[in-house]
Amino acid sequence: MRSVVHQIVITSDPDISYFLRVDWSGDLGAGFTVVLTNGCAAWIGEVSEEEVTKSANDSGISREKYVEELHQALIRDKMEKGPGEKSKYSFQLSPDQLTFQKMSDNVLVNLGFVELQPVPDALELNQEMISQSLKHNSDLKATNSQLLEENCKLQHEHSQILKELTIHVENKKVLEKQTYSRFVRILNDKKSKIRELQEAVHALQQTSDQPKAKLRRQRDLSVDDNSSSMDASHFQDPTILITGRNLECHGIPVDQSFSSSEAIPQPEPQS
Repeated sequence: MRSVVHQIVITSDPDISYFLRVDWSGDLGAGFTVVLTNGCAAWIGEVSEEEVTKSANDSGISREKYVEELHQALIRDKMEKGPGEKSKYSFQLSPDQLTFQKMSDNVLVNLGFVELQPVPDALELNQEMISQSLKHNSDLKATNSQLLEENCKLQHEHSQILKELTIHVENKKVLEKQTYSRFVRILNDKKSKIRELQEAVHALQQTSDQPKAKLRRQRDLSVDDNSSSMDASHFQDPTILITGRNLECHGIPVDQSFSSSEAIPQPEPQS
């Protein structure tokens, strides 16, 4: 059996403090009992499971949703509502009935009601409710003390974590600086090695190019000499030796009385 006591405001009598106790087992859908007191008088009432189902059907919503609304109106709303915060649930009290309502879109909707019966010995019931409230208050204090201890522990752990985090951040910065310095040194060494290799490659290229250039010059000179020789032989006029035999071979008659050694008479100049 679970039980909760909290203060409520009766809309028709807001100047008087009322205290409502709700007792239930499992969930409110299985039925619950209420006790209402203002310190002078007390009333008690009970809602059965069938009445919960009938009220859900009358409201036009599912039973699960209706039970959730009941739980919110009778229990959770008073526990979750902050100081000065206006509740959307309200209560109306008549001589024999307590009605609980909900404000939805500026429209007041009845969630249900419970028939009340006056308690003959209100003093004893008030004492019981006071004792229950004190016990609940002690339980809340114990829970609050436990939560405070856990909060202090968490704050201490949080402080330690912040200190460790600060140390890690500093170590990270130092490590980054060292790593960067080492990287720059290695990079400079690599650049120096690359320059040395480039210079060596350049020297080897020059050394290997010298014999090739010399051979190329020699080849060019040889080609030029050959070209000059061919040009000279090309432009020389061929010498043709003409003899009588050659003329006879070509069908030209030759006077044999002349010899090749005799001079050809020149014509005398005319006077």
